[in-house]
Amino acid sequence: MPLSESCEISHPSPPIILLGASNLTRDFPLILRLLQSSLKSPLDIYTAMGHGRSYGNWSRVLYRALPGITRCELWDAFPAAQAGNTTPLALLTDIGNDLIYGQSTETILSWVEHCIYQLSNRQAQITITLLPEASLARLSSWRFELTRRMFFPKNPASLADLKSKVRDLNQSLTALADQSQISVVPAPQEWYGFDPIHYRYSQRARLWKTILTQWGLPELSGMTARYHWLDSFYAVTQLTPSTRRKWGKLLQTPQPVRILDEGTRISVF
Repeated sequence: MPLSESCEISHPSPPIILLGASNLTRDFPLILRLLQSSLKSPLDIYTAMGHGRSYGNWSRVLYRALPGITRCELWDAFPAAQAGNTTPLALLTDIGNDLIYGQSTETILSWVEHCIYQLSNRQAQITITLLPEASLARLSSWRFELTRRMFFPKNPASLADLKSKVRDLNQSLTALADQSQISVVPAPQEWYGFDPIHYRYSQRARLWKTILTQWGLPELSGMTARYHWLDSFYAVTQLTPSTRRKWGKLLQTPQPVRILDEGTRISVF
């Protein structure tokens, strides 16, 4: 996916907004291939993603930290009004990270509502994926404690508490979607394997088709796209976000960070 020279390009397809964390980051190239196959190129993509990403607070993985999705620069960069009849297409996924960080379901829901408010003001067609409640129901106590102690030692939550919060948050998200005419995609157990929160390798092409068809893209059902192992590294190595901290130093990167040969622009926040 080489970078081409910046120029004025007509974008016949609707703007696309993708909000999420590790699943979105790891599978972004697959999602891009599916969208390029079902929408007219070039595309205009705005995304706030990243491993461990929080919807509301700064979050850190190793030496890199990113601002909360509600606080990032995407909302300033994405135009408030669109010319013509193009309806922006928006996806909110990977919503459960903040439970591991110890946030309450009420706080997380308020962050999601903030994103929905911003997107609704731009008349976007919104899809939300629910948390993997069925997958977490199979999680054993020792696996949960091992993960918690290694990565989230300051969060004293128990497995029972986490399962209860996941159930409550899913119910709240479903109710919110019903009120706002938002598409909701459940997270069935077969999408996950030993890892209870990240999608199984063998399921990724199929499940992303299921998610993206909520935007009314029936062509996706017949598309042939496969996940490649190198996809996991693309977003990390090629899609530098506009604002990040690296070893504590605040860094800025102009956007769009990538302009592909056929004109697709990718802006990362």
